[in-house]
Amino acid sequence: MKIILNYLRDYWKEQNIFHLLFVALFLAVAIHLNYKYDIENGIIDKHYHTFKHFYLYFILYASAFIPMYLSYIYDKEGRKMLLKPGLWGRILIALGSFSLYCYIYQYRALIDRFIQDYNTASILKICADQVVQSLVMSLIIFLFWFWRDRKSQPLYGFSIKNAHVSIYLYLLLAMVPLVIAASFSQDFQEYYPTSRRIMPYITANMPKEWFIALYEFCYASEFFHVEFFFRGFLILAFVKYAGSRAIIPAAMFYCFIHFGKPMGECVSSFFGGMILGLLSYRSGSIAAGVLIHVGIAMLMELIAGIWLWFS
Repeated sequence: MKIILNYLRDYWKEQNIFHLLFVALFLAVAIHLNYKYDIENGIIDKHYHTFKHFYLYFILYASAFIPMYLSYIYDKEGRKMLLKPGLWGRILIALGSFSLYCYIYQYRALIDRFIQDYNTASILKICADQVVQSLVMSLIIFLFWFWRDRKSQPLYGFSIKNAHVSIYLYLLLAMVPLVIAASFSQDFQEYYPTSRRIMPYITANMPKEWFIALYEFCYASEFFHVEFFFRGFLILAFVKYAGSRAIIPAAMFYCFIHFGKPMGECVSSFFGGMILGLLSYRSGSIAAGVLIHVGIAMLMELIAGIWLWFS
């Protein structure tokens, strides 16, 4: 724990208080507007299965990511950073690949074509939603690394040399009472467990436990890819241009992808993104993010499943 506290202390010393106030104000306004207008579920997702779905997501995430980088214009070092074409190329790759992750749906037609049973096909499509999109996104990032960065650094975050895994196991255990407390809220119980998405399609003659296990495996695997993107690519691929200044834009981007979730989870995602981004930056590893992210996700599924069972 002392190592993490030292990371936080050193990072805090690097910050400009007025810049942090701007970030806090930007975050507050963005979250307010989202929950007032239901930007993701109420506006963007109306255009699902159209190309408009892609570019609306691109605009949404650009409105998080780009202003955070532009906010560093306040000092000479920040202005020098913003003049580097390589930084903007990576910003475009990040926005494009994640917007594509949100947009891809064509694989669903293939499932319908080869799986005749409606209920089985519906379950497989829900599970595929957790896997196919994230695999495509990760493949784009891998190809970018192979093209631009393979000679200068390992694949973004794929290292456990300085990961301090045991520390993060303790952090994960510390999250248990917090998740239990959050589980009493109505928002939490209405959203989780996410595995209830497949329940309407499971009939009496179908192996219920196997389908739930398949869904949870796919659900957990998606968090690995999310960590690879947010704490791997958005931090470690940007370090050569931005240094530790890559952490806040990545955390804001991460917060915006939670706009369709309960407000408490959305707000906390920014601070969680800051901490996990800092750990990735200092350790050069995404191990902490994967362990904590997957662990908390599965813990929330388990606790919500218990609530659902008793209700």
